[in-house]
Amino acid sequence: MRINNSLGYINNYYKKPAFKSLFRLTSYTDCYGNNRSTQNTTGARNDLDYDELATIIKNRFAGYDKINLMPMNGSDGTEAYLIANSILNIFDVKTLKRIFPILVSDVDSYIINSFGQKGIVSLSDDETRIFGKNLYKYFEEIDKSMLPKGSEYSLSSRAYMLKPDFKKLFKFDVMDLQKRIANTKDIGNSIFIVRNCLAQSFGSVDTTLILYNLKNAMHKNSILVIGDYDREKLPILLKTLDILNFKEIGKNIFAIKDNKDI
Repeated sequence: MRINNSLGYINNYYKKPAFKSLFRLTSYTDCYGNNRSTQNTTGARNDLDYDELATIIKNRFAGYDKINLMPMNGSDGTEAYLIANSILNIFDVKTLKRIFPILVSDVDSYIINSFGQKGIVSLSDDETRIFGKNLYKYFEEIDKSMLPKGSEYSLSSRAYMLKPDFKKLFKFDVMDLQKRIANTKDIGNSIFIVRNCLAQSFGSVDTTLILYNLKNAMHKNSILVIGDYDREKLPILLKTLDILNFKEIGKNIFAIKDNKDI
């Protein structure tokens, strides 16, 4: 059994980053039997424009009856909720059923079971500002003591419970992103979201393999969303995407080039 990126390695090399709402380190065995470590660090980041992503999704997949939005390292759901907020603002009401529910997956069963499936989340002031007037339409503030034990929370974050109508827009599953990629039957209606987890859990060699497998699973009309942390820590990431014929169509949003783009 090959060991990749042990928990101690992440602790010593990456250190604990600045986080805005939740932080947790854990180890797991992936779908191929390799021991890995993963880090759940939530917080609104400046490396993805949620409105831009929602607009691209609306325009690019207009001809599809179903759109598969797939956060594959979804943690406690914070980013999926932020993306959904933009979708709800930008999509026409009649077309929303094409994209919901969003299937959010993560390899950490504690995170999925304790947060997403229960509809509990810790949000920073930055995140609540992004929701704007929709915050109390989608969430109810609860006492911070109700947050699950076993994670660290920033002192400034607050605890929220998803309201039923918002909660039903998401489905949370424990799933290895490598297995999820392998099992995806894509017909050109998918958004693969793999953000800021590759450097910590996989490293350069395995990230390259994941990207090759993802390219083979993707229809040319689908898109891939990545993050700045992986771009910075993995120079091989952009090089591999270029070799695989991807182009950046938005900030950290990639599509496969058409012949006319080559």
